[in-house]
Amino acid sequence: METSITSFSHPEIAGSGNRLPVPPNASLVAMIAVGIVLRDITLECSQQDAQYHAFDFLQMTVTIVDAIGEKREPRPLVWLERTSKTSWKYHDSIEWNPNISEVALVVRSEKTGDFGHLTLTKETVKAASQDDSSKYQVIQYKMDITTSDTPLIWVKFTVSTANSSSSHHNPENVCLDANLGKHYHSLGETSRRRFYQTKNLADLNDAIENLQKAIETVPKGDPDTIAILGTLGISLLARFQLRGDLADISQAIEHQLHAVRLTSEDHPGLLDRLTILAMSFKHRFEQTNNLSDVLSAIDHQRKAIGLIPQAHPNLPLELEKLGSFFWSCFQRTRSISDISEAIEYQQKAVEITSGDHPDLARRLHILSTLFKQRFDAHPRYLSDVSYAIEHQQRAVLLTSEGNPTLPSQLEVLGNLFWTRFQQTGDLPNLFDALKQHQQIILLTPEGHPDLPRRLNNIGSTFAFLFQRTSDITYISSAIEHQEKAILLAPEDHVSLPFWLNSLGSSFTHRSTQTRDLADVSSAVKYQQRACSLTPEGHPILPSYLNNLGTSLRVRFEYTGDLDDLSDAIEHQKVMVSRLPEGHFHSASQLHNLGNYLFRRFEQTSDVADCREAITNYHLATRQTASHFSDRLTAAKSWVDCSRKLQDHAETLEAYGHIIGLLSEFASLDRTIQNRYTNLVDVSKNTAEAVAFALTTGSANAALEWLEQGRCIVWTQLNLLRTPVDTLRLHDKQLANQFLTVSKALEASGSRPDPFGKSVVDKKNVDHDLITDQVHAHAKLAQEREELLAQIRNIPEFTDFLRPLKAPSILSQLPEDGPVIIINVHPERCEALALLYGADEPLHIPLNNFSYVQAEVLRRELRGHLASEGLRMRSDRAGRVRPKSKISFLRQTLRELWIGVVQPILESLGYSSPPAHRKRIWWCPTGPLVFLPIHAAGILSTKTTKAGPCLSDFVVSSYIPTITTLLEKISNAGKLNLEQPKNNLFLLSQPNALPHFPISGTTTETQTVLKRMEDPDIGAVLLEGEDGTLDKVTEQMKSHGWIHFATHASQNTNEPLQSGFYIQGGQLTVDEIIRQQLVSTEFAYLSACETSVGDEKLSEEVVHLAAGMLAAGYQGVVATMWAIKDHYAPVIAEDFYGYLLQAKHDRGARRLDSRIAAYALDDAIQRLKAKLGDDEAALLIWVPYIHLGL
Repeated sequence: METSITSFSHPEIAGSGNRLPVPPNASLVAMIAVGIVLRDITLECSQQDAQYHAFDFLQMTVTIVDAIGEKREPRPLVWLERTSKTSWKYHDSIEWNPNISEVALVVRSEKTGDFGHLTLTKETVKAASQDDSSKYQVIQYKMDITTSDTPLIWVKFTVSTANSSSSHHNPENVCLDANLGKHYHSLGETSRRRFYQTKNLADLNDAIENLQKAIETVPKGDPDTIAILGTLGISLLARFQLRGDLADISQAIEHQLHAVRLTSEDHPGLLDRLTILAMSFKHRFEQTNNLSDVLSAIDHQRKAIGLIPQAHPNLPLELEKLGSFFWSCFQRTRSISDISEAIEYQQKAVEITSGDHPDLARRLHILSTLFKQRFDAHPRYLSDVSYAIEHQQRAVLLTSEGNPTLPSQLEVLGNLFWTRFQQTGDLPNLFDALKQHQQIILLTPEGHPDLPRRLNNIGSTFAFLFQRTSDITYISSAIEHQEKAILLAPEDHVSLPFWLNSLGSSFTHRSTQTRDLADVSSAVKYQQRACSLTPEGHPILPSYLNNLGTSLRVRFEYTGDLDDLSDAIEHQKVMVSRLPEGHFHSASQLHNLGNYLFRRFEQTSDVADCREAITNYHLATRQTASHFSDRLTAAKSWVDCSRKLQDHAETLEAYGHIIGLLSEFASLDRTIQNRYTNLVDVSKNTAEAVAFALTTGSANAALEWLEQGRCIVWTQLNLLRTPVDTLRLHDKQLANQFLTVSKALEASGSRPDPFGKSVVDKKNVDHDLITDQVHAHAKLAQEREELLAQIRNIPEFTDFLRPLKAPSILSQLPEDGPVIIINVHPERCEALALLYGADEPLHIPLNNFSYVQAEVLRRELRGHLASEGLRMRSDRAGRVRPKSKISFLRQTLRELWIGVVQPILESLGYSSPPAHRKRIWWCPTGPLVFLPIHAAGILSTKTTKAGPCLSDFVVSSYIPTITTLLEKISNAGKLNLEQPKNNLFLLSQPNALPHFPISGTTTETQTVLKRMEDPDIGAVLLEGEDGTLDKVTEQMKSHGWIHFATHASQNTNEPLQSGFYIQGGQLTVDEIIRQQLVSTEFAYLSACETSVGDEKLSEEVVHLAAGMLAAGYQGVVATMWAIKDHYAPVIAEDFYGYLLQAKHDRGARRLDSRIAAYALDDAIQRLKAKLGDDEAALLIWVPYIHLGL
């Protein structure tokens, strides 16, 4: 039967809200054998309006009044589980025995407080049970609350009556019915609630035991199963957090997974179960480091977020948690995609967090940290530091002055500015870092334990400002703050040695400007104290010893006291001996020791010191765990020291290490542009090494070094792909593993150098952290060496990252003619002739030519071309000009003949022009790269007849490296003239903006197109607006031959951004290379400056024509300067005419790129016969060159 009781009352409802539900708590009072039990107690809201949201997270207490009118202790306040939008369930049951007079229920909302109460009397409940014919009779009571202006709340429950014949003396018998699982569930809930109040582990153990029994006894399909599983999972999770027992978290996950699978998609509790399950997987990942766990956490958290409405106030928090899961994944994988996902979700959390939300500052700080961590892992993402600064600045602005976290927030911001300064060298960043540290000092009261550290940090910042500006006021400010830090620091402070060392370094820096002996003596005093306070074996001690040695060496320079220098040497020796094997600063410190010894040798002439210095330099170059630049610097010092002793063998070995290091430097998977940028300062060492090798008669070494060291990127990149890319085609996993370890090793060695520098002390010096970093770096170095050995065990990769040896080069030379490498160095100029069948290179001294002469010719030629307007292809550039009184180009070709070409031809045995001219391949270096060697000769004048010219003897081509030529020779064997027709793609851009029109391109391409009316050759022309970037690159993929008639330009700051101007943009060298073209045979570049490289990178041959060779083309026609628009069609027509005639004569079905050099020579000779060889004519036909096979 059903009865309504209207004894609910409630206060005014204040506000409303909706939060994610939490798992319910419930209790169970053991049921007696005789009496009534109220079960399935449910509260329902009868009105479908917004106010019922105020009752979310309803709670209820139960108070029992016994028959004599005394109240028992109320049951603990418990949460009600929200089962739908308008209903809540109380998981406890209420036992009503004959001794109970009444039961009072008090309901409350977390938002509004006590909501109302309901009293059930014994008489009312007994009156409701009229039929006792069955053991349990179900009676429903519904209580209607009808207070005005509030939703109607109904309480529904089930009343069970027990038959008096039941065995009430044995409660366990009663529990043998279908409700046994519910009883254990309630017992478990009671113990769990008690645990949260007492924090007693025994209560939690009882809860888990009873909940496990509940799972075992609850009938299959019982609706309470899901709640029991969820509660058990949460309880096991809580015990895991207390004990760390892996079995607990694994069982928690098992039960939570089961609960999620049983929960319907539209159940309001699914969201909460998914988020708890995700967090459980995250906890297990933190203990096991098993990647699948964090991936499962991510998967379930994503599903949870999919259930949250966009406007829900908890969405930012859940997005933040998902971001943290990706961050954990990143910590395991170091994959940029993982940290990027973490950033993405944290950004979303920030974006939907209101401006006045108390968590916004914290979320901004986390986002800043994520950007910084992505930068730390992948320093190429420099913009990440700027993003980190931007978000941290917002976090600081949102943090009030009274907030105790403000100083630490400012410290993070200051460190970010410092990081950006380290990467960019931009001084404003250092000033911004200083501002943050100054504000931190203002916010730190006297006596604060962090004040000394913060004073040292601002002092270190001032010290770096001095190093950049040489403004003595900065270093004096540094000393002032650091001295105060020392005065305030307790004698036993763990960071005191660090601060003493920093102060000493500052005194040393100031002494370098003031030359004040008192300053450097103070430095020695403080650094000696720092060393004495640092325990033996501490990983920072070598750095302190190094700085002390530096100060002693500086004092020696002031006083000339050899005792100071000898003390510096002894300290440095101790420091080096204490560096663990594989330390990333081993090379720099061995190099310092060598410098001290060499300095003493200069004072005493003791050869033993010089020999010991060489030993340390040598050891430094072999420290594979150290940074490339430290090893290279040591190798250079090794050369200087060896040459001082006139030890040629030692010097050759030192130069060999320099060249090897240059090769290694270019071997990692950096961006191509970064390779070139970093090679500006190091590639010039090759010419010096080669000059010395030839001085000592080591021609083979000179050849190897020229090939390995001058075009480093070309040599290391097969088609401008790194050796790692080639390995990846064979074994992707091994290649990626080697690349990951190499980059990690490089990043590990790029930490701020504590040796000889004042570094910011972010926290107290951490002995374990430094030790861990050192060991981690050493482990990476060892792992890289092991991987390198593994790779070199593969038959195809025995020479992986090793230079090409001279015998291998000489055995693959072309039969058609010699290869000439010309080394130009300030000390001497000479050539190496590589001849087919020869066992070693032929050394040809160029005694009548010099580096200065080559540089003057290069500079004057560039100026001459500029004065002639020959920078862009145009008839404007070719307009008639007054003839120069000085025939500059004629003189240049004469000097090249006399100083360079003639001695080479004589050494090769060319005494007179042959009946059939052979090929010759030129591989110039230095300033010669920019000079027209191919046109060298004695030209006629008004008073003299023409003399010999290079073209009388040979047909010239250029190559950037020997490896390039060898590769083209190998590929030529794959060309078959009887294969199906080859196709020609023509591009004409007569009006490519922003340049003036070049109408000759239309004539040129139409002329060539008409020439290609051959059944075996298909030609496609894109002209004007049709020549878009997409269409051009698409045609390049399907045509073996290309002909570009357009403007082009060289970008000297970023050579790989040089390119061809086409419709709507520019086709750059970088873009062409990245296309990874397959169908490539020949490229005709009828543009301007297509073979002019970057003057700063002459040894790298960075220009458009070289880029086409890099993209895979067998040969290229290019120009050294702008061509005359009027004559370009003439050259092109004659070039293709020669090829077509040869095709016809040979009965072939395609054009032959192997005779393209002869075709260009024929076209030039025809034009030369028409125009002659006066200065104006030379400017027209000299710039055309052939590159490649």
